[in-house]
Amino acid sequence: MKTFFSALCRAAMVLFLLTGQVVAYEITEQKTPDGYDFTYVHMPKANRTAVSIAWVGGYGFLSSRKENIEELGPILMINGGAGGLSPDEVVARFNAIDSGARLYLDDDALRGFIVAPAKDLGEASTIANKVLAEPTFDPRWLKRFQRNYVENVRGYSKTPKGQAWLSLRNITVGNHPLRQVWNGTPTQNISSITIDDVSDWYARTVTTDGLEIAVAGDAKPTAVAEAIDTALRALPSQNAREDLPPLQMHYPAKTILIHRPEAEKSFILIGGPIPPSYSVDYEALQLATGVLGVSDQSRLFTAVRKELRASYGFSAHFSDFTRANGMLYMQGEVETAKLQKALETVQRTYETFRTVGVGMVEFPFAHRIFKNRVRSNMDKPDTIAHLLTEAQLTGRSSSSGLQYLERVEGLSRAEVNAAILRHFPKFDDMVKIVVSPDRDAVKADCVISAFSDAADCR
Repeated sequence: MKTFFSALCRAAMVLFLLTGQVVAYEITEQKTPDGYDFTYVHMPKANRTAVSIAWVGGYGFLSSRKENIEELGPILMINGGAGGLSPDEVVARFNAIDSGARLYLDDDALRGFIVAPAKDLGEASTIANKVLAEPTFDPRWLKRFQRNYVENVRGYSKTPKGQAWLSLRNITVGNHPLRQVWNGTPTQNISSITIDDVSDWYARTVTTDGLEIAVAGDAKPTAVAEAIDTALRALPSQNAREDLPPLQMHYPAKTILIHRPEAEKSFILIGGPIPPSYSVDYEALQLATGVLGVSDQSRLFTAVRKELRASYGFSAHFSDFTRANGMLYMQGEVETAKLQKALETVQRTYETFRTVGVGMVEFPFAHRIFKNRVRSNMDKPDTIAHLLTEAQLTGRSSSSGLQYLERVEGLSRAEVNAAILRHFPKFDDMVKIVVSPDRDAVKADCVISAFSDAADCR
C-alpha cells in the first residue's frame, strides 16, 4: 500500500509563519483504492483529522416553490436518523469517539465534513456512510423540521432586523430562486415539501461523481483513503445536479422606510456590492471592514454608539451571496428619536473612511489583530481542509488556498487603502433600509409597511 501511494503522490510545499516559527505543510495529491482523488495536508502536531467532501453542482433542478429543500434535505439527513439508528443514536455514536459530521448546501455544492481523531477516523466514516447512504427520511422528522423552520422565519419577520433583511433580499435578488432559499417566504412553500421531494433531491445529489475532496490532519494517507472509500460506499455513481441561473443583484440607490408602528426601536441596514471572497484584494478588504465596523473600537461603533449615543452597537461586515456576488453591509438597532441623525452620522463616517482609508495609527493595531486571528486558526485541520476545498471550488491551486496567512502578513496600509477606494461603493449608491415605528423619522424615497411590499421600491 505504501508503494501504491508513493507512486501517486505529487508534492508541493507551502510555508507558513505560525506563532513565530516556520512550519512546513506538505500538500500531496492522493488517490483512494476505489479511485477517488483527494488533496491531503499532513499536520503531525494535530490531534484529529478533517475530511471535507464537496458534491459540486447546484440545485437548479428543484421545481419552483420547492427551493427550501436545500435547507431541509441536509438537516433531515444529518439529524433524522440513518442506517437503523435513531437521531440520538447517531449523535451518541459520534460523541463516543469524540468525532462529528456536518452536512450543508451552498449554491454551488453540497458540503460535508467528518472530523475525528486519527485512530477513530475509520469508525467515524462508517457512521457517516450510514448518514450518506442510508438516511431514514422519516416523514415525522420532516414535519418537525418544517415546523421549526416556519416558526423561525415567522418569528424573524416580526423583528425590525428581520424586516430589514427580508426586504433587502427581496429588493436585491428579485425573482431569482435564491430569494425563496434565503428568505423562506412564503412559508407555505416550506410546508409543502414532501418526503418524495426530499428523496428526489437526495437521489440527484448524493452520488460519487463530481466530487472535490480535501483532507488535513494527523492521520496517515492510507488510513484517510480507506476512510473516504468507507464514507462513500454504496452511493450511486451518476448525479443529476444542475446549476441555478446566474444571479445579478440589484442595488437601487434609495432610502426605503418600512413603517412598523409596533416596533420598540428602529433598525438601519445599508448594503452595496463588493468583490466576492477570494477575489483580488480579498484580505485587504477583510482588514478594512474590520476597522470600519467589526469591533467596539471600530469607526462606526465609535461614531454611532460612543459619540452620538444612538445605539448599543453599529457594525459593518461583508459576505458572499453567491460566488459572484459579494455584499458590504452596515447595520444596527438605533434609537428612533435619533434615527435621521444616526443615518447622517453613518454616511459621514463611511464616506470619510472610504476616501481617506485606514489611519497611520490604526493600521498596525488592526493588522496585528488580523494576523493573530488568522494564525490561531491555521493549525486547525478543519480550517485547512476548508481552505483547500474553497480553492478547489473557486478554481485556484491548493497552494494558493493555503497562502492565506502569507497574504495577510504581507498587507500594507497603502494596499488596503487603495482597495477601499477601488472597491467600497459610494454611500449614495447603496440601498438604505430603515425600519421604524415613526413614519416620518427619515427622509425616504419609498415607504412601505412590510418586506412583502419591497419589490415596489426596486
